[in-house]
Amino acid sequence: MIRIKISKTLEQKIRRGYPWVFHYQVQNVNIKGKAGDLAVVYDSNNEFLAIGLYDPESEIRLRILKTSNPVDIDNAFFEERFNKALVLRDNLFSEGTTGYRVINGEGDGFPGLVLDRYENTAVVKLYTSAWLPYLNILIELIKKKIAVKRCVLRRSRKVAAILETSKIYSEGHLLFGNNVDRPIRFKENGIDFEADVIFGQKTGFYLDQRDNRQAVRLLSKRKSVLNVFSYTGAFSVYAFAGGASSVLEVDSNSIALEASNKNLRLHFASRDFSGAEFSQMKADGFDALSALESDNQKYDMVILDPPAFAKRKKQKNTALNAYMKLAKAGAKVTKKGGLLFAASCSIHVSPASFFKNVFLGIKSAGHRFEEISRTSHAKDHPFMSSEGQYLKGVFCRII
Repeated sequence: MIRIKISKTLEQKIRRGYPWVFHYQVQNVNIKGKAGDLAVVYDSNNEFLAIGLYDPESEIRLRILKTSNPVDIDNAFFEERFNKALVLRDNLFSEGTTGYRVINGEGDGFPGLVLDRYENTAVVKLYTSAWLPYLNILIELIKKKIAVKRCVLRRSRKVAAILETSKIYSEGHLLFGNNVDRPIRFKENGIDFEADVIFGQKTGFYLDQRDNRQAVRLLSKRKSVLNVFSYTGAFSVYAFAGGASSVLEVDSNSIALEASNKNLRLHFASRDFSGAEFSQMKADGFDALSALESDNQKYDMVILDPPAFAKRKKQKNTALNAYMKLAKAGAKVTKKGGLLFAASCSIHVSPASFFKNVFLGIKSAGHRFEEISRTSHAKDHPFMSSEGQYLKGVFCRII
């Protein structure tokens, strides 16, 4: 078994729940091992500290499975983890939700792997090839524990690059069951949606925003809503479900806008949504906000849910400036007494930094505001440490 040596500083972080050992944190050299091999970390007293999955081709050399006491990493180990994950999601089906996250990586003890369910279809996404030797164990657990008809495989860009050379496991590879009829229909809080589980973003849908969408639903009655960076329109559908009088969507992707149209038609019987107005603008979010301000347009609710502005740590400061600029532009088109919701999915931006820059942006627009609530992932996206909390959002009332 591989033995990994680390610093005392990292030892303490791991004891507090830190889930990774990066390549530059490994102190011993010339380690011989392949992706998926088990590796053990011993502390400075040469006592067991942690065991995890080794990946020589990833910046994260070790993803920790267990700390404190040594255990056998076998079928029973993974089944126990799987069962605990299912308990956390027990009541989702009773709430009218058939699309949700079953396993959320590190938060459920499966570091570098997610498992989502869309009605009768399961989707496994790998963020490390270290899970490839354990796929058969996972497949059997899915068959045994979840009533799905099929399971497909998705890959992160880095894993895809590795697998392309070996010509195995193409994107959307069917792990078991019958072929996928694209797109897949599912429900979220009783609302109908479709997801492209093979080529869609993430595993086909942004499941992590479910609670924030429900909040929009509860706050949107008789309101005019501006949904910027609308993607496939999930926030728009929720706004109409909550009784919004109008929704304007803004996105630069025409395919996403058409998918939004389809999601709206899927849930509502007619395009007029009982008299409500629906329109779309194909444009960059910042450009659209500037144009709407110049046109003196204002809305009762403004939703700002952009893609990640910081995909790398070095982009953090640029991202914070962008969030401030976006909040300023959003506040300028929000009516007095109206609601502004801003969200970030950038893992390299801390919640505290994000909220600070959103608030500075609103103030720089010349507005005062009342903070209503700060939000995070839906409950099926648990996280173990601050590194796992990538999604943060805030609802503000402009006063």
